[in-house]
Amino acid sequence: AQQGGKGGDAGGEEAGPALQILIVEDHWANRKLLESMVRQRGCQAECVENGLEAVNITAARQYDLILMDCNMPVMDGWQATERIRQRGGLNYRTPIVAVTANAMKGDREKCLAAGMDDYVSKPVDRRLLHEAIAKWTQSRAATLGGSSGGS
Repeated sequence: AQQGGKGGDAGGEEAGPALQILIVEDHWANRKLLESMVRQRGCQAECVENGLEAVNITAARQYDLILMDCNMPVMDGWQATERIRQRGGLNYRTPIVAVTANAMKGDREKCLAAGMDDYVSKPVDRRLLHEAIAKWTQSRAATLGGSSGGS
């Protein structure tokens, strides 16, 4: 008999510790949807509602990936990303993926200029989100999954 609170964890041998993903989204429905998609991928999700909360929590906790909405009250995602990058320390190099309805020409460049690593547009396509998670957490997942070094 296995111990643990997660059922239906087929292939759990390879899984190792779950990736920690921070979701920064002001709209509750989008937050719940992203959280559900992240958990479907076997990751742990933590949610905050604005950029200022993201800046504060990332000073205290390490994440493997941050999903950042851009248009939020209090502090937007671009400002939050700039602060996280400028501050150094925890999460300074953590991949930040913009999740935004801004799909106009130039928006991707604005996200990258703010220090974000990638861009997923809303409405969020689960497959594209999962691809972005895989792309930006590949090395961390390998590190978490075991200590076999490549090269």
